Amino acid sequence: MRDTDKIDTVILAAGSSSRLGFNKLFLSVDGEPVLTRTLRTFLELRMGTIFVVTGFERERVEQLLQDIPVVLVHNSLYPAGMATSVRAVLPFLDAGHGLFLHLGDKPFVKRETLGQMIKSFAGKTHPIIIPVYQGQKGHPVLMDVMPYLDEMRTLEGDIALRPIIERHSQDILYVEGDEGILLDLDTDGDIDLLRRRGYRIEKG
Repeated sequence: MRDTDKIDTVILAAGSSSRLGFNKLFLSVDGEPVLTRTLRTFLELRMGTIFVVTGFERERVEQLLQDIPVVLVHNSLYPAGMATSVRAVLPFLDAGHGLFLHLGDKPFVKRETLGQMIKSFAGKTHPIIIPVYQGQKGHPVLMDVMPYLDEMRTLEGDIALRPIIERHSQDILYVEGDEGILLDLDTDGDIDLLRRRGYRIEKG
């Protein structure tokens, strides 16, 4: 069995939200900024270190998180895509730990889904755990770092771990998640959908 206390988390929070024209991480969902709502679910797990990779509006993000127990890692190359944020945080990770990799704009993942992923990871049958909902893969990804470290160092573009996942499909265990693994805030249409679901969303 793996020691599940040794699972760290990386939250990617560097993007510029170019499709919306404003920083979606500061949207208020039921009175709470998207980024802190996302973090809260992982903080409640009380395990490992949580890293937040900053980029766009770095100072504003740092101010928002100043009283939250996370480690901030700045990615000055963030305009080149999410892969640069993965590469930026690698020197700070313990390669012997497990790792949740999650997106800062996905605040609706349920803690029960994370718990099921941790339980599956602890079984040590597969080094990569991915949640699915109605046949669609979502976030976060939970993985062993060590076997993929060299590949993570060479990632490029705006697709984060996708090349590794595609190359190592035999390493993946899919577990049933909740709708929150898919819901994000990339477009005005996404925001309208969430409002129709009953969420109170306001510009932060």
